Amino acid sequence: MLADLTGRTALVTGGGQGVGKAIALALASQGADVALGDVRKDLLPCVVAEIEALGRKALGIEMDVRARASVESAVSRILGDWGHLDILVNNAGVAGGPGWIEARGTRDEDWDFVLAVNLRGVVNCCDAVLPHMMERRYGKIINISSTAGKPGETPQRGRTLRAVPQGSPYSVSKAAVIRLTQNLAPGAAQSNINVNCICPSRMLTQMGLDITKRSQVMNPALAEKDTIELRLENVRELNMFGRELTPADVGKMAAFLASEDARNITGQSINVDGGRCLT
Repeated sequence: MLADLTGRTALVTGGGQGVGKAIALALASQGADVALGDVRKDLLPCVVAEIEALGRKALGIEMDVRARASVESAVSRILGDWGHLDILVNNAGVAGGPGWIEARGTRDEDWDFVLAVNLRGVVNCCDAVLPHMMERRYGKIINISSTAGKPGETPQRGRTLRAVPQGSPYSVSKAAVIRLTQNLAPGAAQSNINVNCICPSRMLTQMGLDITKRSQVMNPALAEKDTIELRLENVRELNMFGRELTPADVGKMAAFLASEDARNITGQSINVDGGRCLT
């Protein structure tokens, strides 16, 4: 079976919804037991039930990746319950701080919040699991970045640009995750640990809808349009196939990278984007 994860255990951060949920279900469908870490503990029971319905074990853990103590507590619980942790998927991410959708421009608090979750959160989780993986000489770390963090992604033709860093701070944080992946991979390989990065393009997720809502706030011409339809239109427009990119597409790539079928792939940032970004 391709991407056989039988007997493996995984932690997926931000696993309560969207891409994180899709990754968790993909890993479980291939045989892994999956722990879900999320600040939204109300979302976890539903996903836990879906994983258990697949015949796998599941843990739902309230976890804030910004806080090292919270991450270490979650990892300790997984190791205490299951004895080992084979796969870490750093998926938790945000596009702005509280209130960013209605804000006019990027605020200092957006920089602080986005970098704390999207970048420092990855560092905290890697720091927490690497000693265990190195001791066992086995591990798979998969960081979820974005094509927004790659230089090959350019603004849409005809879009009015302002003299500000485009896509910041989200795109900056995602570029940093790609570089962090590249930094970790060589040393981790000496302990038989693969470290890779997945870069999705735009999808219909809650974060995607929030980004579209912000566009509607900033552009009155879009205000009366249906947010879901507007998002889907944008998703399909940026896909060479003209079809929707889904969280399940990302989940399947994560399951592959978590398996021994990808044992000689490390330090890579792999696009799952319908051909939008060619770098």
